[in-house]
Amino acid sequence: MSSFQEVQNHSTLITSLYLLPNLLVAVCINLSVGLFVHRLPAGWLVVVSSLLSALAPLMMALVNPDWKYYYLELWAQVLAPLSADVLYTVGLLIVSDNFPGKDQALAGAVFGTVAQIGTSLGVGVCQVVALGVMGSDGNSSGDADSTLRGYRASFWTMFASMVCSVLIAVVGLRRTGKIGLKKD
Repeated sequence: MSSFQEVQNHSTLITSLYLLPNLLVAVCINLSVGLFVHRLPAGWLVVVSSLLSALAPLMMALVNPDWKYYYLELWAQVLAPLSADVLYTVGLLIVSDNFPGKDQALAGAVFGTVAQIGTSLGVGVCQVVALGVMGSDGNSSGDADSTLRGYRASFWTMFASMVCSVLIAVVGLRRTGKIGLKKD
């Protein structure tokens, strides 16, 4: 299967360097969310991070492969990890908080397993959408336009999923206050 780096004619090294902002932001978010999650309402954290993350697939769906990396792709890489990292931390705290101490480890493990299943399903759906748009011969012919159409359809699917995530967070977390507060 062709990759987006092949559509843009980039080497593996350049593509790896382009992905570094995603990794750096993810590490910073993971380290910092635990420090300030108890200071802000959980619902707002999830909604705002999901709105910001929804911009990443939108940017990638609109990007022209001939544009410079700094026009949209860099910003998409910066915004992409926000929602997943915030949502995972907040979700784990909410799940653990709603179980007695003796069952919190099990609840956290089940939450982690369900999160991995959700990730696998999301990746699978995006691949099915991309391959469906590319057609049965889009892959074998090495047609960059067909591959790009498949990627764009996949990015639009991700954008729609993020919008659904925002709506679910608004409705589902409307009564959730601050979490992670120490209870005596």
